[in-house]
Amino acid sequence: MTSLAILLGVFLFFLVLGVPMVFSLTLSALAMLWSLDMISPHLVVQRMFAGIDSFPMMAIPFFMLAGSIMEQGGISSRLVRFSNYLVGWITGGLAHVSVVAAMFFAGITGSAVADTSAIGAAMIPMMKKRGFDARFSASLVAAAGVVGPILPPSIPAVIYGVIAGVSIGKLFLGGVVPGIIMGASLMLVSYIQAKRHHYPREPRPPSARVFLRATLDASGALIMPVIIVGGILSGIFTATEAAVVAAVYAFIAGKFIYRELQWQQLPEIFFRAGLSTAMILIIVGVANLVGYILALERIPLALAQWLSGAIESRVVILLLLNIVLLVVGCFIDGGSAMIIFTPVLMPLIEKFKIDPVFFGVLMTVNLMIGTITPPVGLSLFVAQDIAGITLEQICRSIVPFFLVEVGTLLLITYVPDLVMFLPNLLWHK
Repeated sequence: MTSLAILLGVFLFFLVLGVPMVFSLTLSALAMLWSLDMISPHLVVQRMFAGIDSFPMMAIPFFMLAGSIMEQGGISSRLVRFSNYLVGWITGGLAHVSVVAAMFFAGITGSAVADTSAIGAAMIPMMKKRGFDARFSASLVAAAGVVGPILPPSIPAVIYGVIAGVSIGKLFLGGVVPGIIMGASLMLVSYIQAKRHHYPREPRPPSARVFLRATLDASGALIMPVIIVGGILSGIFTATEAAVVAAVYAFIAGKFIYRELQWQQLPEIFFRAGLSTAMILIIVGVANLVGYILALERIPLALAQWLSGAIESRVVILLLLNIVLLVVGCFIDGGSAMIIFTPVLMPLIEKFKIDPVFFGVLMTVNLMIGTITPPVGLSLFVAQDIAGITLEQICRSIVPFFLVEVGTLLLITYVPDLVMFLPNLLWHK
């Protein structure tokens, strides 16, 4: 365990100094190799390359690209308009519109921060104009962004599926019910707050024709998750091929259906998608090196044996894992934490006979809640910046939304059928 102490010590030391995650992880891996007298440039490069040399991992750049194209294609405004006609008439109308639009937009980006940024830019100024408190508006949009990576397609689900060797299609399906429950919970809190503070509702659509026009206008975006999940379920294509189809479809929709995507925008779109992909994959490579060293030292197995000897209750171990992952999410961004901790926790999951699909969804929910918790919560910073409020203000006002999301987490933890119902019902492979 001395090598593990060196790994954690070096990693936390550089993290506290503000060194970027990937470099902190790399330096800690090199320190661990040095302590084991195994340091070798060939080993480092080989293990890092092995971590990203995976066909399913190719889904990440294409989902990133699809999201970037759809963001530039005028999709967020159409989703907001459709959501407004759908739920805007409920008390606190624009609050519900923010949640529903974020859930729809989740089917395009699969990223909490992208969801918060796109929907927040459209909704927060609009809510402030209609008399909503800026703190409430920013908190709600940030909390709604958490739903993005839970509903399919989900970038964290792809990462977990590749590392854990679990079906990405099943993980996508497993996130549907928890995502809907979390969205409905946020809408319930919004309704209560709207009643208390007398926030307005939006007028009902003037006619069925207007509502139908808004639905058709947004249909190009609404159909994308259907294409992705439906194609995987029917066996037409794999998750990686689904990502390619999504990217091609996003281009066709943005360029030829909505006609808002311009040729000159493509280089910038490709650059941003490539940059986001590179940030993820380099961490995947380094994390694979760390995982290799830990496996060589049999540390995950020793940890699993120690915990299984100390704790016999499945209920207790799930609660402990939730607490650990929630704390981790406060300090490490979700994608990085998924990459680092999945190999470490898998032996423990196997020891307690916890379904890896169920745990993948549980881990995703835990770590995505971290996007709205300081000090690293990226969605907090995005929403706070758009709303023009301080971090302290948004941290206070987000507490009710944080609590209902943790409540959703506990619900799916102890009612696993909420996660496994759709994978067991629809997955035939």
